[in-house]
Amino acid sequence: MLKRIIKAITLFEEYLLFLMVFQMGLSIFLQVVMRYAFHSAITWLGELVHIEVIFLTFFGASLGIKYGSHICVDALKNIVKDPYHNLLEAFSNLVIAAYVTTVIYFGLNLIIAMTSHPHFTPVLRIPKHDLYLVVCIGLGLIGMRSILQFYQVIASMVSGSAKGVS
Repeated sequence: MLKRIIKAITLFEEYLLFLMVFQMGLSIFLQVVMRYAFHSAITWLGELVHIEVIFLTFFGASLGIKYGSHICVDALKNIVKDPYHNLLEAFSNLVIAAYVTTVIYFGLNLIIAMTSHPHFTPVLRIPKHDLYLVVCIGLGLIGMRSILQFYQVIASMVSGSAKGVS
């Protein structure tokens, strides 16, 4: 059941990111055409692309953890050999989860404080605390992936296999 939920979340993230990148490409192309051909711009389109960059950053980072494609410093990983390599990887995932939990906690406090005096984006008039909530959701996905990776590394250590679970 949990694997099906994680697979559904992954599929949702991948499709959402695809649609956003596709829409951003079309929007930027349209902006260029509008500015150079018609000497006019669609004002709200630029702001929408900026907001989508926030989405892409956090949802993309979540998928980056799932696929193991984050940038990392390999110096310590190259020095440490098995079985300590797996412990280092497990510890790294716990640190990420702890950091994300801390940021979410303070982020939600900020969002609650901002709801009493809302600020809006200049053109689309989207409440900024809603955008901050997107950051917290993205960080929640990152934390979920980190905890899953932690358990997968521990499970592979216990079973004695070198292969992690995706």
